[in-house]
Amino acid sequence: MLSEVGRIPEDDRTIRDEQTEENTARILVRLAAGGPSGTAIVERVAPVVAEMSGIEASWEVGASALSQALGTSGPPIEIEIAGQSLENLRSGAAEVRQALAERAQLWNVRSSFEGGPPELRVRLEQTLADGLGIDIAAVGAAIESSLDGRKVTTLALGDEERDVMLRLPGVRMDELHRIPMTTSSGARLAVGDVAVFEHHEGAREVFRRDQRRIALVTARIAPGYEYPEAMAAAREVLAEVGLPGMRAELTGEEEERIKTFGELQLAGILAIVLLFMVLAGTFESLIHPLTVVMSVPLASIGVAAVLVPRGYPIGVMEALGLIVLAGVAVNDAILLVGTARRLMGEGLERNAALARAAALRLRPILMTTATTALALIPLAVGASESARLRSPLALTIIGGIVASTLGCLLVIPCIYSVLDRVGRLGRR
Repeated sequence: MLSEVGRIPEDDRTIRDEQTEENTARILVRLAAGGPSGTAIVERVAPVVAEMSGIEASWEVGASALSQALGTSGPPIEIEIAGQSLENLRSGAAEVRQALAERAQLWNVRSSFEGGPPELRVRLEQTLADGLGIDIAAVGAAIESSLDGRKVTTLALGDEERDVMLRLPGVRMDELHRIPMTTSSGARLAVGDVAVFEHHEGAREVFRRDQRRIALVTARIAPGYEYPEAMAAAREVLAEVGLPGMRAELTGEEEERIKTFGELQLAGILAIVLLFMVLAGTFESLIHPLTVVMSVPLASIGVAAVLVPRGYPIGVMEALGLIVLAGVAVNDAILLVGTARRLMGEGLERNAALARAAALRLRPILMTTATTALALIPLAVGASESARLRSPLALTIIGGIVASTLGCLLVIPCIYSVLDRVGRLGRR
């Protein structure tokens, strides 16, 4: 356990790179292996901390397994609000944060404007100041010289010269309005006569993208809910909340997920094309490679049969499993079609050759499927977060190869027979 209290010097920040303030503290807890998860501990501790008066706490749990796989960090739900005015961004971020906090699927909703340093802003009474010939620069100079001091003369001490600074001794915040200043006409008055002091909370961090200021609102997935449910809730909030003059969109892990999913779709298409090219060169035909490739959609039936009852969507890990299936699911069909073509070349009739090929290759096909499925079972089981990441990948491959094996023995011979007949009619 490691604690960080108040402002930490730049060279001593061991916990985080984020700017710290005097009124902030952070406690870092590293969990023991085999113990409860970070989310479970937060559920137990958060109510106790909430009862402490004068303390506003937020919680950060280590990166999820999916974010680690995607190379991202931070909360899984991140909304980026872009605009030009800091005040508009502040109000927009507060509105989005409030809407997200009302959703049961989300918890620990935070805004980049929260937890910032306190600010004291000076607002000029414009009408009165114009009549006295005072502008905001003059007020700022008076406050700066009183707090930081100003050079009034130079004192010679032997061979050395020392600057003499004039400043007020220990001005308190509630005494700033008494700071004296002089108008252009020589009249003396106090800063509080022409200006009003307002208390505000500054932004913890100000981000920019494409030369526009942005605010970030982040959230984590509430216990008992999955990523798709939380993301759907965030999308509903964006559709309902109106932010005039600003643009809000999901970024972070979701942005990386969409980008990765697009790349995986391209990889899947490329895998099918390369597979078809190799089979076309092997069989010296365009008909029979199509028969083999039909094992892939047959495998998708098994994928749906395994994932849908468990409530898994087609995500990044499932897409990876489908790409693997594109190369694995066709193995059985290649054995069957290759053997049938050899038997037909030896003089057997087409249907007889298909039946004979299925009988000859039944044992190798079943053994290949069984060994692959059994080897993936350890990846498919487990209750940890990393196991939940691996499980969809393993289940996708297991369901796919089982379905492709059944399809190879029952459906592929029918497809081969139909396409072979069509090919013969075309050659006539």
